[in-house]
Amino acid sequence: MKKLLKFLLLSLVLFYSPLFAEESAYTGYSKSLFLSVEAVPQKIYVGQVFPIKIKAIVAQSSNVELQTLFLSPLNGVEILNPEASWEASTNNTYYATFYLSVNQTQATLPRLSVSLVQNKEVTESAFLAPQTPSIIQLKKDPLFSNVIAQSLSVNKYKTTTFDAKNIMSVLEIEATGSNLKDFKLTSIAKNGIDSFLDNGSTQRIYYYAILPNYQKNFEFTYFDLTSNKFTKISLPITIEDEEVSTQLGLNPKESIFEFYKRVSYAFFSFLFFVILLKYRKWYYLVASLFFLILYFLDQNPLNHVKLKTGSNIKILPIERSTIFYTNDTVLNVEKLGERENYIKILLPDGKIGWTEYENISKN
Repeated sequence: MKKLLKFLLLSLVLFYSPLFAEESAYTGYSKSLFLSVEAVPQKIYVGQVFPIKIKAIVAQSSNVELQTLFLSPLNGVEILNPEASWEASTNNTYYATFYLSVNQTQATLPRLSVSLVQNKEVTESAFLAPQTPSIIQLKKDPLFSNVIAQSLSVNKYKTTTFDAKNIMSVLEIEATGSNLKDFKLTSIAKNGIDSFLDNGSTQRIYYYAILPNYQKNFEFTYFDLTSNKFTKISLPITIEDEEVSTQLGLNPKESIFEFYKRVSYAFFSFLFFVILLKYRKWYYLVASLFFLILYFLDQNPLNHVKLKTGSNIKILPIERSTIFYTNDTVLNVEKLGERENYIKILLPDGKIGWTEYENISKN
């Protein structure tokens, strides 16, 4: 009977020992590797990017390498840097900071396994089960950009003509401790991120929005973690004429100044021609031809080119820019500008965009 009880007791120990190994997170069930959570927020918001700092104490100090594995399932959680490196500190202590985000209030932080690697072989593993913070769903409205940040600023912005009924605003936005790549406004039918740069704690995007040409202000909100409240950004819309290197410019053919200039060229050419007929002086002929040449040069037929079939027309002159149009036939377009490997063109329907040089052929 005693032997049977010992057998049953040993069986239970062997069966539950893996569970104890995983759930003894804060002691790191291992002989030489001990884990603990150094820092984790007490409260987070759905969509927020937040850090978890893990501490590892290694009893051995020679040829030590730590490898991390997050155990599935990842219930509503995204690990943004699952391969974060471990930084050595004092007294055989190591730290690693992982950035996570959650997409639902019922999310649960995943357990993780940290393995001790020596001579390219795993010698020991310990498990950690971080406690899930309180998760809050923010109230959304049409102006909310989905961004939750420690700080956010609009470095610069520009608004230009897009077509006869719409304008396009392009913003360079910078934020710290944020989910800036999720920036989007549901109140705008056509908008998106054309470029995203992540420097660790700081992110930067180029964001574009197609707006009706009667709109006077561009407005959005983000949730400021420092003040713990929504912050509103309001930018006055002013259509600009000049070009900048990363944004669309106005169509010069639509400028009222350009219209009056062409009319003036034609008028003076005709005026000097009438005077020529009356006075028969050669210099009146020269003057008439001079203004006539200016008129035709202003039309600039040399800038009329053909757009090859299947060419992608982009919002901005950058590789990852949004494609808003692809032609299914050869089109006669007008060249408006150049930038590196891109050419700015005016489409037959009045829209302006950028395409690669290889998509253009001369008439």
